[in-house]
Amino acid sequence: MPSKTTETITKIDNNLEPHQDELQHLGELAGIYMDPKVFRILIELLNMGIDPDTIYNLLKTIKRSRNPKSRSSVLSQKSLKNRN
Repeated sequence: MPSKTTETITKIDNNLEPHQDELQHLGELAGIYMDPKVFRILIELLNMGIDPDTIYNLLKTIKRSRNPKSRSSVLSQKSLKNRN
């Protein structure tokens, strides 16, 4: 159970409007968990008028760019283990 200090820090870091906090809670109920700072950035992008599809495509691109690196490092580790 989080302490009151942790809850206070989280609320300060979030700095979300009540309806935005409810949106984050709804996402968590749907199984979508993310760092509160990332959620805040997404909200800010939407408030700036950035198209949600553009944000989605950006996140998809970031994910794709990270996956090959993680796959290649896993393959490298497996090949090193097989050599020994």
